[in-house]
Parts: sequence; structure tokens; C-alpha cells
Amino acid sequence: MPTLLLLSLAGPSLASFPESDLSSRAAFLVNPATGQVLYERQADLRLPPASTTKIMTAIVVLESDAFKKSMLRASVAATRVPRSKINLRPGQTMDILDLLYSLLLSSANDASIVLAEGVGGSVNRFSDMMTRKAHELGARNSQFRNPHGLTAPGHYSTARDMALIFNHAMTNPVFREIVGTKTKTVSSVVNPKKQKVQHIALRNHNRLLWNFDGALGGKTGYTYAAQKCFVGSASRDGATLTVSVLGSRNLWRDTTRLFEYGLESHPTLALAAAPSTLLSTERMAFAQETPLAPRLTWEELQSPDVSGFILQIASFRQRERAEALRERISQSGYQAQILTIYLQNGEIMHQVRVGPYARIAEAQQVAKVIETKEALRPIILHLSADAGMMEKQP
Repeated sequence: MPTLLLLSLAGPSLASFPESDLSSRAAFLVNPATGQVLYERQADLRLPPASTTKIMTAIVVLESDAFKKSMLRASVAATRVPRSKINLRPGQTMDILDLLYSLLLSSANDASIVLAEGVGGSVNRFSDMMTRKAHELGARNSQFRNPHGLTAPGHYSTARDMALIFNHAMTNPVFREIVGTKTKTVSSVVNPKKQKVQHIALRNHNRLLWNFDGALGGKTGYTYAAQKCFVGSASRDGATLTVSVLGSRNLWRDTTRLFEYGLESHPTLALAAAPSTLLSTERMAFAQETPLAPRLTWEELQSPDVSGFILQIASFRQRERAEALRERISQSGYQAQILTIYLQNGEIMHQVRVGPYARIAEAQQVAKVIETKEALRPIILHLSADAGMMEKQP
């Protein structure tokens, strides 16, 4: 089931994005928390998605029973796929998590084949699994013929579909952790008998992680037919947005300008998320049965020190931004606090929190409302007796 229906919700109008600033054939800018579409250009045009395909590959792997497997073996076919690659050799084995890092950071085509064969039994069967999963999510304008995104007849998606697929992927903590990682060293076993291990250094192709404040993660892609592609998210000042661009000639200029346009419109977005607009059941629809609020792990729920739950809303370097968010939340009737956190590197962060709540169900209900109104996703934390490392300020 999809995470959210991508709806164009009525609200205050946003300043129009200058079309001349965009080189992409198709683009889509959306607030994933509310489904509000901020900008679109040929968002439903079927285009080759290049290596952004690997987002769907990762989803199928992460949601399969095979993800519990420890090691997968590289076939001859996997080693013969065109680049980009981590240059696996036939018979080499690799941990499935390291394969996912190789897939999403270095866009390794050989890793994608190893995953497809290990999870689906064959590339064709795995590709069918990808297409079925995309359609289950509501991305019905997508069809996948391979797990890597190299040009193939009948392999296509749209900017809108890729944004929806990415937003679903970001609900998975493993995926979120991987795409937000800048560099990683992974290992593969070259000779199982001699236990010879090869270490491979990976660097994320997503430049925004280095040069765009608030970048959360994403996936790049390029083929001659597809041109440059990107799907990813960024968060700033309490707003989280997802950008999807296909067929770009100037990728980082396009993505940066779309993110800046959306994030600079955040005051308007906050108005658009007012209760009169979004909290009416006639104006908002969710497309999943499970709650949107974050959940605690079973281990956390079993902790003997749990005495309540608190919502972590957002963190800011600037005190005034934290104050502004606390004021908005307090005006809605919730008990909001600012906690000043002193980091080891000398930086100071101002964290907005709401609560506490005696029961997790209460915390989840409030988290869902705040997520809708403020266009960001709270994290539910459990309170323990020794949680005294921060200075609370009213």
C-alpha cells in the first residue's frame, strides 16, 4: 500500500517556480508529510529512470525474507554487467547489507544483479517483483525490466512515481541510513577457503550530502537515453521535501533550485497545513492502514526504565527558529519545550520536544497531528530515569 496519496491540497498559493531555470524534461516537488505538490513539470511522462531504479531494487530486497540471509554469491552474469561496478568476480560472496550500500552509494550494477538473483532467483523474476511492488504503492506508471536501470525496452517510470517510491523507501530505517551515508567501506570474500577478504571504499554519488544544508539522502542516475536523474529529500526549518527530476542536463542546479524554492516557501507551507485545510477528513486521505507516527522497537517497549514517551520534533542551530516552532505548537494546545544540547564538537543544538505522555498510543496520536500540521515527522522517544544530559529551557 502507498505511504501517502500524493494530493494537490488547496491552500495559500506559492510563488511560481521560474520555468526557465529548469533543464529537466520532468520534475516533481512534493511535501511527503501532507502530499502537497509544490511544483510539477510533465510529472506523468514515462521516461527511463536510469539508476534511480535502484531505489525500487532496494525496497524489494529490504522487504523480502531473503534480507535475513547473511551472504550472497556473485554469478558470472553479475560480473559481466556494464559499469558502474564494484568489480565483483565470479564466486565472490558479499554480505547483503554491504551489497545494498554498494547499490545505493556507488550505484554498482553488479551488486544489483547479485541482489536480484539472490532474492528473486533470476533477474526476470526479480524485475516482475519490482513492478508489482511499484503498482502496490500506487506507482502504476512504472515498469521495470532490470534491477539496475540500464536502458531496456519497456523499462520506464515517471517523476511522480519515483517520488512516491522514494518516499516509501524512506520509511525504512535501513534505507534511510544508507542513502544518508557519505562514505562507507564494505567487504567481500574473494576466496572462501583461504578467507581472503577484499575491502572496497564507497563514496556516495549524491553531491547534495556535501554541499546542500539539510540534505537527507537520495539516488542519482545517468544513461545516455535517460540523461541525468535524481530522487531525494531535504529538510530545513521543520519542512521536509522530496524532489524527483528525470532527463536533466544540469542536475545539481535543477535539484538545488527546486529544493531552495520549496524550502524558502516554508512559511506558506505552514499556513497550508492549518487545521482548516488539512485536518478535515474531506480534504485529506491516507493510503495506508498503519499509523504514520513513528514506533518504538520491541526492546525499547520492554525497557524496565520506561516511564513515559516524548516527541522529538526538530533540531536547530538557531535558537530563534526553535522558538518559532515551539510557539506554533504551543498555540495548538500542546506542551512544547526547547532542550539545549551541547555537542562534543562544540556546537549547540536547540531541540523542540512535545510531551511527555504516559501511553505510547497518546504519543502516536499527537505525532500524527503534528506531522500533518508542521510538515515534518516526529520521533517518539521513551523516557528513562537517567535521561538528564540536556538542559531544558521553557
